Amino acid sequence: MKNSSGNVIYVGKSKLLKNRIRSYFSSKHRDAKTIELVSKIRDLDYIITGNEEEALLLENNLIKKYKPKYNILLMDDKQYPFIKITLKEEFPRVFVTRDLKKDHSEYFGPYTDSKAIRKTLRLLEWIFPHRTCSREITESKQYKRACMNYQMGKCPAPCIGKISRKEYKRTISNIKKFLKGRNQDVIDEMKMEMTDHSAKLEFEKAALVRDKIMNIQKLNHSRNMFFTDEKSRDVIGLYKEDNKAAVSVLKILSGKLLNKEIYALNNVEGSTESELMEAFIKQYYHEKTENLPYRIIVQIVPENQDEINVWLKNKLLIPQRGEMKALVTIAKDNAFNFVEEQKLKYLRKSNRTIFPVKELKDKLGLKKLPRKIVCFDISTIQGTDTVSSLVFFENGKPKKKNYRRFIIKTVIGQDDFASLAETLNRYLGKIEEYDKPDLMVIDGGKGQLSSSFAALQQSGVEDVEMISLAKRLEEVFLPGRKSSIILPRTSSALRLLVNLRDEAHRFAITFHRKRRSSRTLISELSSIEGVGENTKFLLLRHFGSVANMKKSNVTELTKIKGVGQKTAEKILSALS
Repeated sequence: MKNSSGNVIYVGKSKLLKNRIRSYFSSKHRDAKTIELVSKIRDLDYIITGNEEEALLLENNLIKKYKPKYNILLMDDKQYPFIKITLKEEFPRVFVTRDLKKDHSEYFGPYTDSKAIRKTLRLLEWIFPHRTCSREITESKQYKRACMNYQMGKCPAPCIGKISRKEYKRTISNIKKFLKGRNQDVIDEMKMEMTDHSAKLEFEKAALVRDKIMNIQKLNHSRNMFFTDEKSRDVIGLYKEDNKAAVSVLKILSGKLLNKEIYALNNVEGSTESELMEAFIKQYYHEKTENLPYRIIVQIVPENQDEINVWLKNKLLIPQRGEMKALVTIAKDNAFNFVEEQKLKYLRKSNRTIFPVKELKDKLGLKKLPRKIVCFDISTIQGTDTVSSLVFFENGKPKKKNYRRFIIKTVIGQDDFASLAETLNRYLGKIEEYDKPDLMVIDGGKGQLSSSFAALQQSGVEDVEMISLAKRLEEVFLPGRKSSIILPRTSSALRLLVNLRDEAHRFAITFHRKRRSSRTLISELSSIEGVGENTKFLLLRHFGSVANMKKSNVTELTKIKGVGQKTAEKILSALS
């Protein structure tokens, strides 16, 4: 589908093109995204393929080529690093690259954690010494001196003929097995090698092989064993929030969790999770159908499940309970954390004060990053003129247009618990989704928190967390938790909470004083007969106080709209 400029804006496939096109141009559109897409279409083009598998491959190739605005896009694998083994060379090299080429090399990955991949390579240099230099080395072409890596034991020095081509290739074979998760195969071969060295009385060599075996076994024990059948599986979890989405793929090789891959998805607004899962699977596996794992375990049923499953050779599995369901939850949690970190990354670029917000999430164990926080406070003097305030912080900064003040109407006397409950009921009853906070902070201890949390639960508003901050020790209380949390005095998260509480207190006190002052002024003027309420308001606005009116004269008073000479004299007489 193309727009008026001839640019491709959407790529799709269908068994029956007529029905697919009709579904777009019928009056019943599924969502706003489809409506917008159809409004931009000015031309259509199509390609006939031999079968569904060819259509899937073509669809993915065209999406990668054109990056259409209305297709869900998997960010290109090439941004992620791979481990490359240069098999074309007589003595292959092993190194990290982001550039995939069709050069008869073997690639492992992608790895979304560049630190982890480099740590793995450093480990491999000690367990399976191999060359990392760019020298051109053959059995016939030798150098005079080896580099420092040979002296350190990280390279077997093929450059000076210290290792044969056959023996070096065996090392590379072990590295490949290691990267594929076939560690037990490697250990078995190395045990045979150790036995051979011992039989030949080469005990130092046998000891070196033994140490390598122990290092691999330690690595095995440090990894989670999920399956004992030593088969490989991919576990796919997805998380979407607003216009951001990510997919996490846990790579289980030989029964062990060895790698995690995270991918961001673009153009996700208006798409369902099932549509996102379908788009990801099609783009992720379209070049991997010849080397699929034993099972592909997914969190959500993808759109066109039957068609996708046939294409994946019936390896798709959607668990409902048990161990595999728990694995899917882990994958989803990883995707969730990635989305949160991406939001954090965006906020850093915008120079927002979000570091205390991130610390607050971590220290209190909150479910999500509290980017929007509100804080409530009650102000009263012996139960008179009771008011409450709400201050709103976004990304650690005040957002004053979202501040609110409430005059308590249903509570008689001094009752902070009931006043908080009334404030919350009124606030939550009118709250808009886009202004809904992530976290509510109550000024007070466990009692205030309990009363407020009950009001929150009764309101039916979901996905909002609540805490309270007690003044005496700056203790933080959480619902359902007996003991408080004491944040260090140097904590930026505590400073954020204190700033919130102090701002709410300032806002409430200011409003309370204004109410009392206004009531006092009005009561002094109310005794003057023949002066309307609007005139009283104009007088107060002009003079600011009754004291200033007493200092004025008739001429100054008559400058106020609605005040004649007789009224001015009456006002001065009443106030004298």
